[in-house]
Amino acid sequence: MIDTFLDKYYETVREVISKIYSEERENIEKAAQLVAEATMKDKLIHVFGTGHSMIIAEELFLRAGGLVNVNAILAPDLSIHKGIVSSVNEKTPGFAEKVLSRYNLSEGDVFIVISVSGVNAAPVEAANIAKQKGCKVIAITSVEESSKLKPRNPLGKRLYEIADIVIDNKVPYGDAVLQLPDSPIKAVPVSTIASAFAANSIVAKAIEIMIQKGFKPPIWVSGNIPESDKINMQYVDKLIGRIKHLGIEELMLKLSEEKKEEVKVEIKKAKSILVKGRILTPFNEIENGVVLIEEGKIVYVGEDKQNLKADLVYDYAGKYVIPGLIDIHIHGCEGAMALDGNPDSIREMAYKLAKHGVTGFLPTGGTLPHEIILKIARAVKEVSKEIVGAKVLGMNSEGPFVNPEKKGAMITGFMRKASIEEVEEIYKESGGLLKIMTIAPEIEGAMEVIRWLAKHDVIPSIGHSNATYEIAMEAFDNGARNVTHLYNAMRSFHHRDPGIIGAAFDRDDVTVELITDGIHVKPAAIRMAIANKGWNNVIIVSDATPLAGLPDGVYRYPGFPPITIKNGKATLPDGTLAGSTLTLDRAIKFLVSIGIPLKRAIQMASTNPARLLGLKKGILKVGYDADITVMDEKFNVLLTIVEGNVVYERKSA
Repeated sequence: MIDTFLDKYYETVREVISKIYSEERENIEKAAQLVAEATMKDKLIHVFGTGHSMIIAEELFLRAGGLVNVNAILAPDLSIHKGIVSSVNEKTPGFAEKVLSRYNLSEGDVFIVISVSGVNAAPVEAANIAKQKGCKVIAITSVEESSKLKPRNPLGKRLYEIADIVIDNKVPYGDAVLQLPDSPIKAVPVSTIASAFAANSIVAKAIEIMIQKGFKPPIWVSGNIPESDKINMQYVDKLIGRIKHLGIEELMLKLSEEKKEEVKVEIKKAKSILVKGRILTPFNEIENGVVLIEEGKIVYVGEDKQNLKADLVYDYAGKYVIPGLIDIHIHGCEGAMALDGNPDSIREMAYKLAKHGVTGFLPTGGTLPHEIILKIARAVKEVSKEIVGAKVLGMNSEGPFVNPEKKGAMITGFMRKASIEEVEEIYKESGGLLKIMTIAPEIEGAMEVIRWLAKHDVIPSIGHSNATYEIAMEAFDNGARNVTHLYNAMRSFHHRDPGIIGAAFDRDDVTVELITDGIHVKPAAIRMAIANKGWNNVIIVSDATPLAGLPDGVYRYPGFPPITIKNGKATLPDGTLAGSTLTLDRAIKFLVSIGIPLKRAIQMASTNPARLLGLKKGILKVGYDADITVMDEKFNVLLTIVEGNVVYERKSA
């Protein structure tokens, strides 16, 4: 006998769950089979709900004893945190597409949608988008109640009409399903408990299926269990960038906001500076020459004349005096990084790069969350106004619009379709200092973005791409004029399928980057690129990670898998090259060791990148910026001058 409302609630919940268990068991088992197969194939299980139904997505995400590959779609605008507005947004056409654009739905994934009514725009359109992406769709909905309602979405369909598998949660729509005894008042939802039971039943059965097939299910371990963090971290490394709500974005933002130790650099300034030595302009060599600097500019280059005077005089007789090195593609150096978007990190990079003869560089981001890329853009804008070492010449963004098939060391989950709106925001936040963006021309929306970049004097660079020769040529015609680290992370050259490499060799209006550490590209391939492109169209880059200059070991950075350095070679756990540990002074030393003339090595590491960026740098020439590096015969850096400021001077041993 039901005496109280609590009794009625208990009986109703028990009855609904019992019905789901008995009447929907076959559908639950079919759904579990899909989830098990997707998990064993390393696919994701996306869970989408709106309003109260979003609680189910939260229930399945990072839950102790739950599957690690559950990607909860927790859109704030569809959450109960928005109150009444969430129900308005749920009924708004196009809202689902906006939400899902921030997630990574892929063919072979499973998409679970929870919606009691199953007629509103957001859940129905989400299910439809998931099917178009090649996902299998499972709906948890009230079939009987939904059939009575008129669809409130542009597709004119109900959720159960779109899904591959439907599980009826047996509850009336509207959540308030219980009538108080002897009262017209209805209260207390049953739908949340019913849907949670259905969803968790799918997970439980999927785990059973995997065990029966001899597959170890990937399951989150409770944080209360000893060593749980260590156990769970293996899954985090695997899922970084694929599952949005692992918290990696927030962790990276938090770290980027931490105050770093202030970089203290002793900079010598003088109205005039005289540097004596063996001058390589690099087009001309003057055995006993001088460079005279006044107010940050070069005012004389030539033979050493006894009557030349200056406030500061540096005599490096017999040593190489060359134009300062310019690194247009670099992520970090000696622990400092551009990847966290912290201005102090970039200042630290600038100081450390100066020790390697670099006078100018483009802090380079990667395939990162949009918020992090914007922070990098703002940091570049701030530090570009200062000289604390090598000068920040602008920003390079390696991605995020690149091809997962050629990911290299990039995080696949942060790769996304090309968006002009996103590029515009990055460009705006950088104050127009976005100088280069790597893009894969074959991905959706890429050609439009390439044209936008070219029109705004940003250099579109092809890289991390599986583009064919024809697509690469089309990209060059649309404004692309550089190739990111030639040979690496792109379609291989074949005589019947020359790809990007062949297209780059065919175009005199395109420059190519080379990582000349002897690891990324073998000497023969370096010489082949130079032979095809000529001395004017090859640019030496480091593509250095923050590990450049650090000893062998295993290193971790937020948002990236662990990287191992052994004998100067940086690799991911699967053996993929993880950027480089190269610096440009070492790059020049290596080039000379394989027979490249020193003046040509300097040209490719200084003159050519300056010309690509449209700067009066990279040549020791009157009227040009006084960016100068001095090296000894072993290519050790002795002095670095940036726009007339002495930012590094090697102390005597």
